[in-house]
Amino acid sequence: MIELMVGLALGLLVSALAVSAFHAVQVAYRTAVDLVLLEERGQRALAILSHLVRHSGWQPVGAVLPANAPPALSGRDDCGQPGVAALPTCTRRGVNGSDALLVRFGGSGRAQDPTLPDQTMIDCSGYALPAVSVGGSAGGAARAYAGESLIYIAIGADGEPQLLCRYASRRDGRVLEGSWTSGALVRGVEAMQLRYGIDTDGDGKADAFLRAEELRARGDAAWREVLVVQMALVLRGERPLALAAAPAVLTLFPPGAHAGAGLHADDLFFSPHDRPALMRRVFSASVRLRNTWPCRQTLC
Repeated sequence: MIELMVGLALGLLVSALAVSAFHAVQVAYRTAVDLVLLEERGQRALAILSHLVRHSGWQPVGAVLPANAPPALSGRDDCGQPGVAALPTCTRRGVNGSDALLVRFGGSGRAQDPTLPDQTMIDCSGYALPAVSVGGSAGGAARAYAGESLIYIAIGADGEPQLLCRYASRRDGRVLEGSWTSGALVRGVEAMQLRYGIDTDGDGKADAFLRAEELRARGDAAWREVLVVQMALVLRGERPLALAAAPAVLTLFPPGAHAGAGLHADDLFFSPHDRPALMRRVFSASVRLRNTWPCRQTLC
């Protein structure tokens, strides 16, 4: 009887150790998967934003940009449910104080029908962008820029924050004038903060990085002075951390990196208010605009 009891005790001990080891391996595997997915989504979000910023203001060869054309790139601070206009409009505060970004650039159409794309340019939806939209009183409409891509953060139906883009609606491959569609780009994006670099000393290099409201205070034409866009995104995972809580405060922009730029404390750091045990990471980049405003290089 004693030997039986000792054997049962040892068996239970080995079983408990096996279950504990299996659970630890399972937690480590899920954490690794969550980390890989988090990295993939963060890099994809940065790639989308960088692509749009670099293409802002692009026009096909020979196209003439009207002098009263709206800025190719503009934004709003702390902007929720934004709308497409000359400058983005906002109807409420942004998710976690997130900013909104509006990017414009030209399209490229077929020679025989400019309302059909030739697959040269795409907007944030991933669809090709033609040179001319359709609708209105005429069959086609020639605008300063063929496409607008409005980037912002919103909460999905399942309560998960996500990066969205508002872009032109399409029918039979053609862009409809004045009609918009919103689509989700990347899941789990909790916050987006943007800074706009301008040249204040005339050396061709960005030396001051301003918030959208600070840039607007300089006049609407100040958007045409932007040389660089700094972006910081906060992404969160989907599984709570089992052994440690997520960092309470995340640094978005290095403190003191742009002295005198008027950065607000809320824009420098991010503190999660929802599900703090989730894994979080900051993804940031600085992207230089490739297509400057024509009047900056020639006399107008």
